[in-house]
Amino acid sequence: MAVPDGYVRAGPPGSGHFAKLVHNGIEFGMLQAIGEGIDLLEHYREKLNVAEILRSWRHGSVIRSWLVDLMHEAYQKEGGLADVPGYVEDTGEVNWLVADALRMEVPIPVISQAAMQLFASRDQKKNWARAVNMMRRGFGGHPYGPSEPVRRERREGRVGEFPRD
Repeated sequence: MAVPDGYVRAGPPGSGHFAKLVHNGIEFGMLQAIGEGIDLLEHYREKLNVAEILRSWRHGSVIRSWLVDLMHEAYQKEGGLADVPGYVEDTGEVNWLVADALRMEVPIPVISQAAMQLFASRDQKKNWARAVNMMRRGFGGHPYGPSEPVRRERREGRVGEFPRD
């Protein structure tokens, strides 16, 4: 049922399943990296033609891939990101891989973080962000929520006291 050369006898029983889990973990890391790149393009100070950038990445770019092809096609079809929900669902397989890596004491920071980002996409209340805000206010007087003076300092790259909101 596989495409030509799209299969392998990976080793003893269970090893094929493990190889597929590793494949899925790599996939999660690649999806996360592409998604973060799109986010950067969307936040650029000027409006960029993201669909055209994606199109160009499909032709000779170091990151050309089926995933970039899919991203380009979906971005064009949806007319951008605005109408696509942010909640990312998964079946839990990569969680098993992360657990295996912990047991084997093999560091997989990109794959682990990609799995964590899936969970972060589901938190509509963002209680973790609220807790971080509370602690940052406690130790540094940082403002809650958006602050124009802080944003300006960040954009201009200056270091100094931030006014409390």
